[in-house]
Amino acid sequence: MKFKRSTLILVGVAFLLGAGVLIAESQRSQSPQTATQTESADPILAFEETDVATLTVDRGDETLVLEQGDDGNWQMTAPENAVAEPGAVAFLLSRLNTDSPLQTVTMTADQATDFGFNAPIGMVTVTLNNGTEHELILGGPDFSGGANYAVIDPDPWPPEEGQEYSVLVVTRDVANGINRPLAEWLMPVETPVPEAGQEDAAPPEEGETPEDAAEPENSPETPATPEAPENGAETTN
Repeated sequence: MKFKRSTLILVGVAFLLGAGVLIAESQRSQSPQTATQTESADPILAFEETDVATLTVDRGDETLVLEQGDDGNWQMTAPENAVAEPGAVAFLLSRLNTDSPLQTVTMTADQATDFGFNAPIGMVTVTLNNGTEHELILGGPDFSGGANYAVIDPDPWPPEEGQEYSVLVVTRDVANGINRPLAEWLMPVETPVPEAGQEDAAPPEEGETPEDAAEPENSPETPATPEAPENGAETTN
C-alpha cells in the first residue's frame, strides 16, 4: 500500500507538533509555578506592631536585632547598640502584617533551588510579647523579576525529600525592607547648632580657663598711685 507524498508530509508535521507540545508541557511541569493555589486576601502574617517584642533580620553576612520598649520606641542591640529609626522598622513590619501575597504556589523539596531558597535573600523572625515566633524566609525573584518567593514558618527546614511547601509570591518591597542599608536602620544623630555669638569665639588655649580667654589681652593699666612724702620732708609751695 502506497501513501501519497502529501499524506506523509502531513503525518510528519503532526508528529513534530506533538513532540513540541510534549516538550513544552515537560518544561512547564518543572517550572516553579507547578500548582497554583487559590489567592488569599489575608496578610502575609497576622500580628499587631504593638505586640512585637523583637525583630531579627538575618541578611547572611549581617544580623540585625531590634527590640521594642514599653514606650513603643525601638532599640537596636546588634550589630550596634543605638536608637533605631522607627520608620525603617515600621516599613518592614507593615509589609508583613498589611500586604497580601500576590499568589500562592506549591513547591516540592527538590525544587528549592529553583525558588532561590538554597541562597535566601534574608530571614525575618518576629517574636511577639507572648513568646510566639513567626519566621519568613525570602527566596529568589519570580519569573517577572518584580516579586520574590517566600515561605512562612516552614517545618521542617531545610526542605526534606517528599515534603511539599506552600510558597508565597510577595512584592519586591519585602526585599527592599530587608536589604535597607544599616545606616538607614539607625536614628540620625542631631548636631547641636551653636548659639549666636559663639561661632567666632576662640577656644581657650591649653592651661587657660574660659574666664581667662574671655578677658581682653590689652586691658588698660591702672595708673600708679603716687608715693607719700617721707616724714620731715619739706614740701614746696
